[in-house]
Amino acid sequence: MLKKTIGAALLAALPLMAQNSAEIDLNSDDIEIAGKYELGQSFDYDGRSSRNYLHAAYLYGGESHTRGKNLVEFGYLATGTLGDFTRLRFGIGIKAALAEDYVAIPLGLTVHYRVPVEWPVSLSGEVYAAPDPLVFSDGEGYGGYRFGVESKLIPNATIYAGYRNIDLKYKDDSKNFNDGWYAGVRFHF
Repeated sequence: MLKKTIGAALLAALPLMAQNSAEIDLNSDDIEIAGKYELGQSFDYDGRSSRNYLHAAYLYGGESHTRGKNLVEFGYLATGTLGDFTRLRFGIGIKAALAEDYVAIPLGLTVHYRVPVEWPVSLSGEVYAAPDPLVFSDGEGYGGYRFGVESKLIPNATIYAGYRNIDLKYKDDSKNFNDGWYAGVRFHF
């Protein structure tokens, strides 16, 4: 009984030790709600750390030119640094993108650079793509990228702004799902 209680307490405390976040961003036409859950941190033989995340996002594309206005994404992201250059973190990810009559499994790369200035400012970007073999249902391809700037105002909140472009390619046409600037806030817990 004691082992089960201690195990349950440790599992319940995991989210408190991780770098989890919830965010919302919008512009005049779109709204995105997203969350990230840190699975854990591992260390390489030379002491460098890597972090692994599960993430989910819902994007309502009000001005979407594709068949649907809703895009849901679930994914996994592994991040780490190269050498002693800890200001720059790279990531490799995979996610599932689901829209009306559309399913894709894009692969991606991310980068996050903490600018060496007094105020905490970072630049970030990501690129995800899925060729035809990784697209199912009525889809034929996926391409998406985003870049932006962010500032951590207080330890548990970040404001950010950026640009995103998502193309969903269907078998009978190729349409842009989302293309535009946005601003948002991210809460860390």
